[in-house]
This record gives sequence, structure tokens and C-alpha cells, in this order.
Amino acid sequence: MTVEFDEQDGVTLLRPLAGEQPRAASTVDIGRAIADGDRHHRRVRFAGAAGAAATVVAVAVAGWTVVADGSQRAAPPSAGQSGAAGRSAGPSAGPSAGQSTAPGGGKGCAVQRLPVPGGEGEKGIVSGSDPSGRYILGRTYPNGRPSTVVWQDLQVRKVPMPGEDPVLSDATSSGVLVGSSFTAQDTTTAWVYRNGKFSKLAGADAQALAINEREVIVGSVQGRPAMWASPAAQPTILAMPGGGMTGKASGIDEDGTIVGTLEGGEAKTGLGYVWSPDGTPRKLPQPAVKGNPAGTYNVGTIRGGWVSGWAAYDEPNRGPRWIGTPRWNLRTGHLDTTDGLLTVINAQGRLGGPSAVVAADGSTVPLPLPDGYETSTASVSTMALSDDGTVVAGYVSSRGGGMSYEPVAIMWRCAAT
Repeated sequence: MTVEFDEQDGVTLLRPLAGEQPRAASTVDIGRAIADGDRHHRRVRFAGAAGAAATVVAVAVAGWTVVADGSQRAAPPSAGQSGAAGRSAGPSAGPSAGQSTAPGGGKGCAVQRLPVPGGEGEKGIVSGSDPSGRYILGRTYPNGRPSTVVWQDLQVRKVPMPGEDPVLSDATSSGVLVGSSFTAQDTTTAWVYRNGKFSKLAGADAQALAINEREVIVGSVQGRPAMWASPAAQPTILAMPGGGMTGKASGIDEDGTIVGTLEGGEAKTGLGYVWSPDGTPRKLPQPAVKGNPAGTYNVGTIRGGWVSGWAAYDEPNRGPRWIGTPRWNLRTGHLDTTDGLLTVINAQGRLGGPSAVVAADGSTVPLPLPDGYETSTASVSTMALSDDGTVVAGYVSSRGGGMSYEPVAIMWRCAAT
């Protein structure tokens, strides 16, 4: 179970903010607005950040405001004031007094820190998991450099991927892992981990982003969506509806249905697509954000016929950019959108966000913070959600006194429902 919001998605979210000289000094804190831990397409370095990724929360620059939590925000601060970046995007459907907070009558979730290898600092992130939640993927930072790890039954194990800036993306329930790293300047290599070792997937400038239980892998090769029928297979470039398009495949279901995002032609800023098991592509229905058709919508992942991603609506005349999380049910054709950015989905259609898990019926389960963190200063990224909803994992960091504190890998154990 993985989430796919790569740094290009971050660029897309921020794209409307560019193009003019700002009327005041920029207040964008990129190291916090672009959260650590997701997929990598191009090398990006941000001071103080653990890596490159794209959970954009709330950004103010050049008179624009990106709003991810469904609430109105004041105008951007003037030069010298602290901006809105670094605040976590919580679902507007989050729990409130008297509201049901457990789908199916469960009793909520308990949080704990995930261990790091001996001799390392506490810094760590989660980047995905297998569908059962037994294998949680991530990385820690020995000697300040990222190195991939797996938490198996809550025990941390080093699985160092070759290359620079490595990221594990997804796993099977038997512990086969996929991911990507940089092995040359601005060139990625896709990897599969089986039987205790990493092997390269075929294809130049490739990314491995998801794998199903049959060990069919999807991702991209040279900027085009691709599939590997097995870890030893050559990549197949997926069919695209028009020439000159680029993109990636970011999720694959157990029946072979693939989802991803394409750009070019009609899809100038990215549109979500689904490929049926026979390889036929079709565009996913356009979601609405704040009651308006989304101008951009990217797909993150698929599980059990449920698809999620992110969508944006830009108010005219440089008004706020509103962010929502669309949820498509491919079996019924139903589409809904939750305010804010919820980054994972499971086979029951539950969405995982920084403060709660939101069920298909709209009920929520809150995700508490670990001891020592405050809601007003903590930033949480939820990166994994098991099919049965009992395991949620991600990472938390905080900001206070003008300083940012490094991320810590965490997981929640939730009551079965």
C-alpha cells in the first residue's frame, strides 16, 4: 500500500504561484511545504528537508494562497512575517465533539514511534507498506545520509538500496519490495528487492512505484507510464490517448487495473487515467473541489477498486487554490471529494490523512499525536494504511521558535472494525 505524490506533483500544485514577480518577499518555506518521503523524479535538495516530495499544505506567495484544509485563510503575510507553510492539511471532515469517530464502532487508534537501527539518530520517515501493514517501508539517516529500511512486525531491518536518495515505494504481503534511486546525474533506476537482495528492473531512467501480489510492477520509463509483467521482464509502455503525452503509472490493483497521471495535450497540468487489465486507457471523471470543477487532478493509488489522488481548483483572478482529495469507486462509478489532502486509500475505501482516517461513509477515526507534539506546531504525513484499517503509518515533525525539527517515523494501531 503506497501513496504516489511525487515532487512533480508539488511543482504542479505550486505552478500557478509562479510567473510574476512577487509584490513582497516570498514567504514560501519549500522545505516544509514539500514534505519528505514520496517518489522522486528529479533530484531536488531543500535545506533542512529530509528529501523531495509533494504533500503541499498551505503556501502563500506573490499574493496567492494555497488552501488545503477547506478553511478560509487571511491574505498572505507581508515580508518578514511567518507564512502558512508547514501546517498540516487536515480533512475538514475531522472529528468534533459529539461526532462519531470510529467506522463500524471501533475504539480509535494508539500511536507509537517506530524504532531506528542502533547507533542512529531518531530521524526517520515512512514511505509505504504492504497491504497487510506487516511490512512498513521507510528510510533512516545514518551519518546524515538516507538509507532504506523495513519495519517487519515492528522490528527495524536495514535494506540499503544502491544509489543516491533511495525510496522504497511499495511491497507485497510476502515482502517483495520496489523502489527507485538516483544512479547517475538526474537519472533514476528502478529496483526490486527479493530473497534478500536488490536487482535492477529493465529500462533506462526508470521508476518503480507500485507492485501487486502477482509481482506485476508499474511506474515510468523515460517519463512515460510503464509496466513490468514480472521483476525479470522488459518494461511495457502503456497506451496513451494522444501523442506527445508524458506521465507515470502510480498504482496497480490485484486484477491488473492500473492508474496514473498524464500530461500533455488536453492534460496540460495533469489528469488522472485508468488502464483496464487489457491495457485500454480512459480518463477518470473530473472531480469537483469546493463545488467547482477541478482544473488539475492527479492520481495517487488504487486498492480494491478504490482510487484516490489530489485535485485543485484555482479561483479566478489569482484567488486561493483549493485542494481536495477525490475518491473514485471504479465498481460503482461513484466519485466524492474530501476537503484537504488525504494521501492513502485502502481496499475498504478509507482515506488516511494527517489527523484522521475517513471512511467511505464520511465517519472518521482520529489519529493522535505522539507524546511531546502539539497540534499547533506538528506536521504529520500519513503514508500507509492497511486493508483492514488496523495499521496506519507515517511520520511527524514539528516547528517552533523559528526552528524545524526532524521527522520521526510513527505508526498507529487501530481497533479492528
